[in-house]
Amino acid sequence: MEELLKQILETQKQIQATLQQQGEILQQHSETLQQHSVILQQHSIQLDALQKGQLRLEARLENEVIAKVRALFDGFTLRGDQIERLQKRLDERLDSIETDTRYLVARVAMLKLAK
Repeated sequence: MEELLKQILETQKQIQATLQQQGEILQQHSETLQQHSVILQQHSIQLDALQKGQLRLEARLENEVIAKVRALFDGFTLRGDQIERLQKRLDERLDSIETDTRYLVARVAMLKLAK
């Protein structure tokens, strides 16, 4: 019986040692979990900052950049229209000069024939 009590006592010691090891492992896992929780919290703060920055950029794009791009496009369109009108006017002037030159060439030819 004494031998049985010794075995039971030894088994209890082994169980207690195993429980203590598992408690230490559990403590390590708990510390790791806390560290990960802190890192996650930091990442959450960084994500919030990035989202706020993105919203500011979107607002700036809508308020400033898009208006400037529209103004530039309108200016480009206006300048294109002006160039088209100038091209048309130059074409008309060139046609007029060509007509006058043909008349003068014909007149000179007639004068040469008349001599």
